[in-house]
Amino acid sequence: MAAAEEVGARGHLAEIFEATAGLGGRIAPDGLASREIFLGGKNIGRRYRRFRELFDRRGRADYEAFGPESGQVWRGRVRELSFSSPSMKVRLGGRLAIRGQLGGARRFLRLARQVKRNPESAYLGDRFFEDLALKTGDPTFPEYVGTALCQDVVRHMTVRMNAAEPEECHLGNMGTNLGLIVDRFDQLTGTALGDWIRAVQAVNTTHTNTRIAGLTKNGGRIDGIVGVGGDERRFDGVVLALPAHAAAVVIGEQEAALSSLLCTIRYFPVGVVVAEYDRPAFPEAFAALSAPAGMALSNAGSYGLRDRHIVRYTFSGRNVRDRIRPELFDPEALLSEAEGFLGLYAPVARARRRDFAARAFQPGLCAYRRDHATCLREVRSRLSALPGLALAGDYMRGASLEACVRSGQEAAEWVLARADRDDGNRVEPAGDRAGVG
Repeated sequence: MAAAEEVGARGHLAEIFEATAGLGGRIAPDGLASREIFLGGKNIGRRYRRFRELFDRRGRADYEAFGPESGQVWRGRVRELSFSSPSMKVRLGGRLAIRGQLGGARRFLRLARQVKRNPESAYLGDRFFEDLALKTGDPTFPEYVGTALCQDVVRHMTVRMNAAEPEECHLGNMGTNLGLIVDRFDQLTGTALGDWIRAVQAVNTTHTNTRIAGLTKNGGRIDGIVGVGGDERRFDGVVLALPAHAAAVVIGEQEAALSSLLCTIRYFPVGVVVAEYDRPAFPEAFAALSAPAGMALSNAGSYGLRDRHIVRYTFSGRNVRDRIRPELFDPEALLSEAEGFLGLYAPVARARRRDFAARAFQPGLCAYRRDHATCLREVRSRLSALPGLALAGDYMRGASLEACVRSGQEAAEWVLARADRDDGNRVEPAGDRAGVG
């Protein structure tokens, strides 16, 4: 959607090809009782400049602050989960001192300060983290900041952002996670997010329930797409806004080396259940609770400040992957387990569940790969030899909503710039079309 909007903002025409019934991917609107909900990410950081500007193009949106700090269970009680809180520092400092891992905490704080000083460090492609990964050999998170810190703080970021364990994440990509703790978050009010998605679908020529099987090539240039039924469509440029593995399938025979490279980028599944109750599910003291390692649940949180009777449950991490494969996904069983855990600390135990909506996302959340910066440089190098094609996705700039908007806009800029340069002059807007898949 960001790519299509950027194409339109530059005076060209875009057509969108969407495999499902509606736009949005993980943030596509869903229903719960009589209201619209979103099973994907909906928190908007105060630093999400491009995301907010994109929304403002179609009418200024209203935001509301989202929620207090999360809690975690510490010795049988819920304590604040915030690396900056005094109580957290005392608890964690003592644990790290006993285990001799204070050095890792200091390294973690230095990286957090870097992301706070320079917002660009929260996105893939930032030179600071690229250089650090090259200098250190791109170790895993526990290898760089220690196992205790990963268990008590870092894991709560990686299972939510990447559906990955800390030992499955690498230093060069850590800035994308640290963006979560240096920012403050809002959410769009009412149906604003769904209204924006529907507006994008309406103003662009949009083909839903339409899968792309491949690309067409003419004189070394990508000049169109091939549908599953074999129908071909010609365009001046094509943006594949897909998860890396899906893009690899579409690219396929046109560039086998690029396709193989994209297949090295990792994704892990995630399951989401949003449940509504007949009374508030959280106490006043906290509105979200992170689950300890070993559980199917990774996090339970109030859907909004005024929606404490609606709970969003996220299931991610190594322990639950087999259970959220599409053929094995049993949302009611997972929900019952999660309610049992949350009910030990919150009034959801006394509430009656009215309804729930659920979805298992495959391929899920992107966890990048080791030496991801090197991989992306190779991706861009191979794209340079494929004029007419650009890639956008959560593996290009990061998995946050802001990173995805940046990725889409930059892909549109790439393909339009190449089209203008290859033509030798500016193409008249009325005749220029870009396909966005």
